[in-house]
Amino acid sequence: MAKNTAIGMDKDWQAESDMRTLAEAEEIRKDPKRLKAALGKAKEKIEELQKLQPDQKK
Repeated sequence: MAKNTAIGMDKDWQAESDMRTLAEAEEIRKDPKRLKAALGKAKEKIEELQKLQPDQKK
């Protein structure tokens, strides 16, 4: 029984965390400067990750 309670608490915590994430994402979408900065950081991260990939020959 304790195991099921722990799993339920974990799922509840995850739902709360997801709710906060979605609320914050909506705030970011409504703020053009914040959205632009976030998208810029995402682009930088994608470029960094692409540099780590071995060269793909076609």
